[in-house]
Amino acid sequence: MSTHLAGVAIARERSEQARRSRNAALEALNQQLTLTHGQLAESKARLEQKSAMLEQALRQERERARRDPLTGTLNHAAITNELRQAIADADTGTVGIAMVDVDGLKVANDTYGHQTGDEVLVNVADALRRDGVIVGRYGGDEFVAILPGADRAAAEGYRDEVLASLAGARLADPQTGAQVPIVASMGLAIYPHEAEAVDDLLRLSDSAMYASRRQRSMDDGGGTLPRTLGGERAAKMVGEIVPLLTSPGDLAGKLRLVAHRITVGAGYDGVTFILKGPNETKGTASAFIRLPDEEIERWNQTLGAELSGEIVDVLERTRRPVIIGDPERDERLVRTTRAMLAFAGIKSALIAPMLWEGELIGALSVGSKRESAFSVRDADFVAAVATQVAAIVRMASFVEELQTSSAQLMRAHTETVLMLAGAAEAHDHTTGRHLQRVSELAEALARELGHDEAAARDLALAAVLHDIGKIRVPDIVLGSSSKLAESEWILMKQHTIWGSEFLAGQQGFGLAASVARSHHERWDGGGYPSGLRGDEIPEAAQITSVADAFDAMTNDRPYRLGRPAEDAIAEIAACSGTQFSPRVVAALERLWEIGALPFFEQDEQAA
Repeated sequence: MSTHLAGVAIARERSEQARRSRNAALEALNQQLTLTHGQLAESKARLEQKSAMLEQALRQERERARRDPLTGTLNHAAITNELRQAIADADTGTVGIAMVDVDGLKVANDTYGHQTGDEVLVNVADALRRDGVIVGRYGGDEFVAILPGADRAAAEGYRDEVLASLAGARLADPQTGAQVPIVASMGLAIYPHEAEAVDDLLRLSDSAMYASRRQRSMDDGGGTLPRTLGGERAAKMVGEIVPLLTSPGDLAGKLRLVAHRITVGAGYDGVTFILKGPNETKGTASAFIRLPDEEIERWNQTLGAELSGEIVDVLERTRRPVIIGDPERDERLVRTTRAMLAFAGIKSALIAPMLWEGELIGALSVGSKRESAFSVRDADFVAAVATQVAAIVRMASFVEELQTSSAQLMRAHTETVLMLAGAAEAHDHTTGRHLQRVSELAEALARELGHDEAAARDLALAAVLHDIGKIRVPDIVLGSSSKLAESEWILMKQHTIWGSEFLAGQQGFGLAASVARSHHERWDGGGYPSGLRGDEIPEAAQITSVADAFDAMTNDRPYRLGRPAEDAIAEIAACSGTQFSPRVVAALERLWEIGALPFFEQDEQAA
């Protein structure tokens, strides 16, 4: 019995120990689960925090992707989507759309630099921002503003507020000190009263914007340059100036005629040319509306004695036009100049440097009797005229020296040819050695065709001037990297006639005039300007055409690499009898076969 009880006690003890062990294990497991739960909670909190941060970063990145980095406004895609959404949300309400164009942005970039142009854009964007208005940059110089709930009256009120805030805005160019105006045009369209589709609303507001710009141009009037003056009109004015500068007479007299032509043609109240020499002023010519001749002469004498002051330093340093908003108080001008401008009633001025081969040879100044009359558009036009006139003045002076210096006729003739060619080439932005190569190849072809030394040399000089007429082709046409429009192509083809007319009246330039006119004629009669065929084309022009084509093919251009000489000759030979004279092509092939092509061996070795 006792043995049985002892066994039971032992069993109970063991059972109790097992129970206590299980409880301890369960307690440990519970503690572990509690710890794990806490860790999981902490991990969950961290994950939620990271998820929130990631979501915020994604939202910020998505928002950045919708924004224009310069102005902070919506970009093109985002503002278009916002417009679609605004129309979808409008239900039976209205939405106003404003298309805004920043006038003269390209000219501001070209004249004052892209930093100033960027500041103009930022200022316009800031002016467009209003409570409830959604603003986006639609293009390089265009913004779109969406006005949810706005009818025509509300949209016009918004437009008037924005334009009023920009009306007196100016940016100071840090280099020249010029005050750059901020000018914008704005057109409106209202959904759904005027259009319902997004594309139609944008098109309608764009048309209204251009109409607003045209109306402002008409309203400006007065002494400032018409806003509609474009490249072709500028080229036409320069074309009218060329005969005045190349006509007989002293340079000062011719410049007075030119100043008067610009005053009348561009609507300025005053125009002044000042020409400098290495150490002193070489000439001054002016034209002022409603100013007595004796006062103009006193003005010229004053400028002739005092072409100095800080403004000249600015022109020499920046090589850019300077807009002067208040010439009477602008201390960059010398005192006597300020006094004369005040006497003439000039309240704003624009001065552009006349540059030749990197040297400041003078200045072209224009004035208006209106305050702050000039914009960057005026600066662009006046700078273009100054550049053209500088080249033509230099060319005219060389021609005049040639005609009056019989003792040095041949040397002066050669120098004049090179200077004229340099002017055309600088205007056309071609490479420096192109004309030299064309000249030497034309001379070699002439010799191969039986011309004597003197005749071959004359032809070489004439070939140098084959593109002289391009000095009258606008930069925007010459520098175009895309296919020219029909009107631009017609203008480009005029360079043959302009070059011939310029040279024909000058003693010793008859052959050059013939080459300038006919070097784009084709053997089959399909060329221009006269459609000459075969031997109707002057032989000098036939030779120059082949020389020019060969050099253009074998030398690098900004848009392509030059081709091997043998490939160029093969292509020219393929055009023998259609584009080119068979005799001249055969002469080119003979020069190639005997290794007598000028520059070819030297260029190959250099490579």
